[in-house]
Amino acid sequence: MSCSSQTPFPTLRTVTISYSELKEKSSDLSLKIEEGFGSNGLGILSISDVPGFPSLRRNLLRLSPRLASLPEEVKKELEDPHSRYNFGWSHAKEKLESGKPDLLKGSFYANPILDKPTTEVSLIQRYPSYCGSNIWPDSALPELEVDLWIHKCKISEDPLNYSCC
Repeated sequence: MSCSSQTPFPTLRTVTISYSELKEKSSDLSLKIEEGFGSNGLGILSISDVPGFPSLRRNLLRLSPRLASLPEEVKKELEDPHSRYNFGWSHAKEKLESGKPDLLKGSFYANPILDKPTTEVSLIQRYPSYCGSNIWPDSALPELEVDLWIHKCKISEDPLNYSCC
């Protein structure tokens, strides 16, 4: 018996928008956005050719073992169970298909656009996974926040009109 008669799974690709397209105020990106987020999309867009991004990524990756090696009590202070671990440190909070916790990775989550999206208590209580504030290892690893925010400000220089630092 041959397996060649089986129908291959459809391949979906991430929709990519170049940084220059994103910066171009007259670009109509609505078709690409629809393709990425529409009913047949993956729910994600990627931005390519971002100036300075390789350096930022390299710097942040160099910090990751230092973050993971922080004392457990320091990492515990970086956890935010109220936001379902969408801010700060998360380790063994996600479950594998078997129901067992994923012990093989740790994650650090931060809102890349706003350090503190809102101060409105009702919104924070209603949407803790989205409206919470970033949690930084200020004294244990201050360069994580500094590197991320300074570089984010340089990279975003205006394409989406972020206010930075």
